Amino acid sequence: MKTSKKYTRELYRQFKYLAAWLPGTPFALGDIGILKGREFTKIGNLKDEKFKIDFEIEKDTTPADINHNSKGAVTVSIKAAGSAAPTGSTLTEADAGITVEFSKEKAILFKAKGTLNNTIKDQIKLGDQILKMYKQGKWDKDYVVITELVEAESSTILISSEKTGKVELKANGKASNKAIDIADASLGFGTTFSKGLSTEIISESGLTPLFKASKVKSRFLKPAIFEFNKLFSDKMLEKDFTALDNNLNYFGEVTFEDVDYEEIEV
Repeated sequence: MKTSKKYTRELYRQFKYLAAWLPGTPFALGDIGILKGREFTKIGNLKDEKFKIDFEIEKDTTPADINHNSKGAVTVSIKAAGSAAPTGSTLTEADAGITVEFSKEKAILFKAKGTLNNTIKDQIKLGDQILKMYKQGKWDKDYVVITELVEAESSTILISSEKTGKVELKANGKASNKAIDIADASLGFGTTFSKGLSTEIISESGLTPLFKASKVKSRFLKPAIFEFNKLFSDKMLEKDFTALDNNLNYFGEVTFEDVDYEEIEV
C-alpha cells in the first residue's frame, strides 16, 4: 500500500476525519475539490467568482491536542537536559531531546498541538444552494466541499519508510524547565540524526491536517429496495427522469463508505 493511502486511511480510522495529503498542504473552509480515495485535490472555493456562495464560520475557542501513533510500531523516548545520553545517541548529556524509533514500514507518528475545529455555519442552507446549482447543471456531482477544518498551532508528522526508521531531535535551551512536547514549535527542534523516514514535519506551525467534507450524494441505497423500485416505476410512467434524479439527491458528509472501496488491511 502506498504511503499516502496508508496515512489517510489510518488517520480516518482513528479520528473519522479526512487527512490532508501531502500533510503540509494548506486548506480552508469552503474549499472545493475532487476526492480520489481519501486524497483531496483542491480546484477552488465556494466564494470564487464561478460559485459566489457565501458562508459564515463557527469558530472553535477551546484548543486541544491530538495524538496518534501506529499501534505497536512507534517508540518515543524523551531525554532531559543533564541526563545520560543513550549509547550510540547523537544527543549529548547537556541536550534535551526526543528519540523516535519505528518498527514497521509506513508507521506513523502524528501530533497536533493547540488544534481548533472550525466549521461552516448553516450547512442545511449551504446544501440547498449547492443542490440548486447541481439541478441547474452548474455543479459537478464529483465536487466535495470542506465543511469542517482542524487548524493546528503546530504539528509534528513522521512516517517511516523502513521498519528500522529512527530520528533524534534536539530541543533548544527552553526545554530544560518545561515538558518536552514533540509538536511544540517554541522548542526549536533540530534533527541530529535521521534514517528510514519518508516524511519529516517537525513542529511546523499553521497546518490544517484534518478535515471533513460534504458532497451531493444519492439516496438510492437508503430506502428499502421495494420503495426505490416503486419510485423508479412511477417516474418511468411519468417519463420524468430529471425529477427522479433530483428526488434521490441530497447534500451530506463524505463517509467511510464513500471513500473506501477496498477491504481494510490490518
